[in-house]
Order: sequence, then C-alpha cells, then structure tokens
Amino acid sequence: MTGRASRCKAFAVRYITKRYIGDYDANKEMMYNHKIAAPRDDLSLEILDTASKMPAETLERHIKWADGFVLMYSVTDRSSFLEARRLKEEIYRHRHAEIPVVLVANKSDLLTARAVTEDEGLDLAGEMDCPKYELSVAEGYQAVGETMDELLCQLKREFVKMLTTGTSPGLAAAGQAPGMEKRSRLYNMKKAFKKRIVRSRSDTF
Repeated sequence: MTGRASRCKAFAVRYITKRYIGDYDANKEMMYNHKIAAPRDDLSLEILDTASKMPAETLERHIKWADGFVLMYSVTDRSSFLEARRLKEEIYRHRHAEIPVVLVANKSDLLTARAVTEDEGLDLAGEMDCPKYELSVAEGYQAVGETMDELLCQLKREFVKMLTTGTSPGLAAAGQAPGMEKRSRLYNMKKAFKKRIVRSRSDTF
C-alpha cells in the first residue's frame, strides 16, 4: 500500500478494530494478526505494514512473502499516485503472474483538494487488471471492509487454484526457491487458509 505510514496503519486498525486512530510512527514496521470467523474454519490473516522507507532488498523480500497486496494512494497527493504505479511495476517484476491486488484511492472526502482524477485511478486499475476503491479511512469502516472483502475473495480463488493444480502460480513464476514454494503451499493447506497480506507504501501520503 502506498502512502504515509500513519495513514496506512490507520487503514489496518480501522479494518481490524473498526476504530479510526490517525497518529502512528511512520518509521515503524507493524505486523497485525487478525482472525475472521468462517462456517468451516476461521481465517487467519497476517497483515504487514512496512516502514515508510525501506531498502530495495527489503521491498523485494516483502513482495515475495505476500499472497496479496493493497496499493493505496491519496487523491490529494499526486506523488503518492506515482508511487503506487512504481510499486505496481515492482510487484509484477518480482511475481510475473496473476496476484491478488486491490487499488485504493484514499481521502475521497477532500474533493476540493483532489490532485488525481478518478479517471486516472481507473486507468491504473485497468493496467493492473484489479478492482479500485475510492474511500476515506477517516470517515468510516464500511468501504474499508468492502475493500478487504474483495482482496479475500481473490485470495480464496488463488487458494482453490493452488489446491487444484498443486502449484502456486505467483511463486513459481517469480522464480521462488522450490523449498519456499513447498513450505508456503503446505503451510496454507495445514492451516486451511492462512493468508498473508502486505501493504507497501511510501512516505508521501
């Protein structure tokens, strides 16, 4: 997820607790564990919020670790939109496959301060072949929940595909070490759907 760390952590906290807290340490990496009740098995999510700035090798490691991505930019900050585009390129460079992604345009309530048009966001979503959501983390939970529900649907489809084919397309196409691919696949089978979500971002949000 692109954007200033405090806003991205606010997204994660809003999703997990339904509360809005806007003040966070932008330079601190956070891992959130969240369980969702399901008819058969509870879903366990690991949500990684990285620090605002990170070395290229750290970003690559996070991209290869993640099963899905939320890329976020602010409609009031064009540089965050450009950073989202750059991160999209990084994700596809390291994964080279269909990977669950959701594009989020935050601060939709600040219409008079808009610096990125809705059409530009739709064009980027078209390039990424992924859904796009415009929302305001500060205004409420519903849109945040719908965004994560969409990502979970994509993750479930990927999980079913992995069980059916016996491979994980994203990992295989990325040239991931065979041992790492096997560990991830067996881990998911054993846990019945423990998915990891990474949100990478810049400090421009």
